[in-house]
Amino acid sequence: MFLQCLNPEEIAAIEKIGILKQFPKGFHLIEEGMVGSSFILILSGTVEVRKGMRGGKYKRLVELGPCDLIGEVGFLGVENRTASVVALDEVEVMEFEREVFSRFIETHPMIGMKAYRGIAEELARRLSQSDEDLMDAISWALASNKNSLSEPCVNVPHVPKLARRPQPAD
Repeated sequence: MFLQCLNPEEIAAIEKIGILKQFPKGFHLIEEGMVGSSFILILSGTVEVRKGMRGGKYKRLVELGPCDLIGEVGFLGVENRTASVVALDEVEVMEFEREVFSRFIETHPMIGMKAYRGIAEELARRLSQSDEDLMDAISWALASNKNSLSEPCVNVPHVPKLARRPQPAD
């Protein structure tokens, strides 16, 4: 969780730079493809993160609720939003703009370090889950097409790049 490393005084300090917002059910908090530089901490309610697909359809990626973050990829520098976020019920959030947050951590570097660590841990957790979801999808696709595969899959051992470096001569 984003705030787990912070003590109550540090949380109160961060809270002062956030913008409290409320949105009704069905409201699009973030639109995929739009420019954005803030991250949002969900205080109450639930949202659905969606990825646009061909033909105007979308894929539901995840449902998020209180204490979850959204928009952190844009906050960290990816200019266009990578997914849409829609309120599933009434939602209360606190939004943090990149520039305001950057100025804040210049005067509060320890709080900034803890906050960025929380964001990094959340991103790492989501990436790990995405990897698992991708492997499930690949396994499903391979199982569905096993009759159409002409050659069996081969396990190739992974050799780390650092292990492939030339060794100095003695």
